[in-house]
Amino acid sequence: MDKGESVYQSLSSGNNKQSGSVKEFLTEFIRPMTDPAKLVETMRPVYIDRSHTFVKEEDRKQLQKKLKNKRDRKLTAKEKRRFKVYDIPRDAHQYRLFLPLSDLWQGYMAKLVQQGLANFEQKLIKADFHGATMTVIQSTNPSYVGVSGIVVQETMTMLKIITKENKLKQIPKNTSNFSIYVKATDKTYTLYGPQFVARPAERASKKFKPKPSINL
Repeated sequence: MDKGESVYQSLSSGNNKQSGSVKEFLTEFIRPMTDPAKLVETMRPVYIDRSHTFVKEEDRKQLQKKLKNKRDRKLTAKEKRRFKVYDIPRDAHQYRLFLPLSDLWQGYMAKLVQQGLANFEQKLIKADFHGATMTVIQSTNPSYVGVSGIVVQETMTMLKIITKENKLKQIPKNTSNFSIYVKATDKTYTLYGPQFVARPAERASKKFKPKPSINL
């Protein structure tokens, strides 16, 4: 039987003997008032072979797996660098664009202060610094000393700061100490860069041990 061939195709055009047998069979299961001949003519065709209209089961599973892998796949570090995922566009190097972020960070600090001042310094070390206003007070590189601005990006070893002169500065943590102002306490705190060299997400759960201050 060809693909798409109707089971009932031969009932009307076949020999009378076959058609009569079908009508006799239907007569036993239909109502007495129903005409078997008319019922056979109006029957909806049923196709035996429908493989041409469906994707095979194995192909369907492979397609679903391919689509799932495509959705779940993450960019590699090399691809992120190539696509410049973490790069801040040059036209966005404007101090005024990050002022709302700075206000948001001060609000974040205000909520921490409301929880109590007892362990605020420990909370500050573990806090997210995106939006904080920092100033480099010590560094092994004299050209970094005095750089002040809003933190727009933090990595494990680096802080990217946008200054009021609309310049993006990359300050290494390991060789710099910073001062940070918190409006809610009206105090300036000193952060020793070498002591918080860690990724922001890891620093939030890291246990900091007391260490002597390091003179750079």
